[in-house]
Amino acid sequence: MTKRISGIILTTLFLLVILVSPVFAQENLKSGDNIVLSKNETINKDYFATGDSVTISGTVNGDVYAAAGNVLVEGTINGDLLAAGGAVTIRGNVANDVRTAGGQVSISGQIGGNVSTFGGSITINDNAKIGGSLVAGGGNINIFAPIAKGATIGAGQLTIGNSVGGDITTGVGQLTLTSNANVNGNLTYFSREELNLQDGALVNGEIKRNAPKERERKTTDMAPFGLLGVLTGASIFIKIIGFFSSLIIGLLLFRFAPVFTQKTADTLDKKPGSSLLVGLLTLVIAPILIVVLFVTIIGIPLALILLLMLIAAVIVSKIFVAVYVGQKLSKVLNFRLSNGWMLVLGLAVIAVVTIIPVIGAIVSILVLLSGLGSLLIEKRNTYKLLSSKKLV
Repeated sequence: MTKRISGIILTTLFLLVILVSPVFAQENLKSGDNIVLSKNETINKDYFATGDSVTISGTVNGDVYAAAGNVLVEGTINGDLLAAGGAVTIRGNVANDVRTAGGQVSISGQIGGNVSTFGGSITINDNAKIGGSLVAGGGNINIFAPIAKGATIGAGQLTIGNSVGGDITTGVGQLTLTSNANVNGNLTYFSREELNLQDGALVNGEIKRNAPKERERKTTDMAPFGLLGVLTGASIFIKIIGFFSSLIIGLLLFRFAPVFTQKTADTLDKKPGSSLLVGLLTLVIAPILIVVLFVTIIGIPLALILLLMLIAAVIVSKIFVAVYVGQKLSKVLNFRLSNGWMLVLGLAVIAVVTIIPVIGAIVSILVLLSGLGSLLIEKRNTYKLLSSKKLV
């Protein structure tokens, strides 16, 4: 269980690892709309890239860290690959480990080490090869390439169609072993459904099914993952989308309202108690006011406007907390980071902390209240400043 959880945490933490690496201080970060490392290029150090799309066609004699809407690796990486994006495609060769997170993940290259991957849809194609173990979580996972060691997987639907060199442990809605499957170890699965073992499929060890208790079945119509619930593909996918959505909105705020964004983060630093109180009062009073306006009929347009403003404020509230956290950590770590990378650092830390049971829920509430409160306080300050100026 420890290994399974660590796999998730490592994937969530990879952006944090990027930022706290001393190598980050060097001039090897590429950012922009479309980042391309061409076939004739060779990088003899770690390579960092972020943008709308990142394409690695050349050779990197080090680790690669990539975050983009689309990440394509078709060259050679003589180190580790850590990548996240809407779509992550690996067609090239990676000498060591691969850790990816994305809406769609496709692997058809040669991987020398272990693979940890999480996404809505994951496909490991038949021309791929994984030299180590596999940890995966997603909605729909298809494995048609050989896995040298064992596999730990959580999925809504899982299909295995090649050899696995060790034990398989999986929490799954529907599990299928095709005729080409050959498991050189034990198969342990948590599922409401029986294993679909096709003719020709081999499991050389013990097959053990752990079905959920009846009372667990009544709690949801979704297929539970039992002890591997933390690997639920939908939950991970939502967190990934939330992270990148916040990142994009935050970068836009820094682009078009940098002073306001910074002042709001400063307000959180100077007035943490007031920010929490204002945020709490807003979440209590605003819904009541919206309902009252709806009841009056003529106030419906104003109620809709207020509702949209409240939703927008709630969505962006985390961004100001992330900026505050990123700035504080960059000072502690003595790193000089741009506003964008401080935002990434803060969002990564919040994402990691909020996956901790109980503590994560408390932190999420505090982030919402404090971020919302600091936003409203700074809005009020900005309004007072503007209203105090006289038109000439």
